[in-house]
Amino acid sequence: MNDFIARRWHGHINWPTLFWRDLLLIGTGLNVLMTGTALVLLSQNVSTPWVLLAHLSPLPYNLLIVRAIWRAPQRPAPVLIVSVSWVLLFVAI
Repeated sequence: MNDFIARRWHGHINWPTLFWRDLLLIGTGLNVLMTGTALVLLSQNVSTPWVLLAHLSPLPYNLLIVRAIWRAPQRPAPVLIVSVSWVLLFVAI
């Protein structure tokens, strides 16, 4: 796990992999899963802090990937705009 984070933190992964696999594929799946979990918890009348914790738990991963995309060399500007919008969308939902 440390290698996974370190390689992204230090820019050792190219931007297409970060964007297509890490952000759109894995990140979207993780966000959908945790939003679904939060909705199930909400329907079971679990207290709001636990629901928010479930919903926002992917945020550190999301921010790591967006930061790695931000710092990636030769990254097209639209990729950065889409990645930041993606994070804002999933936090807002």
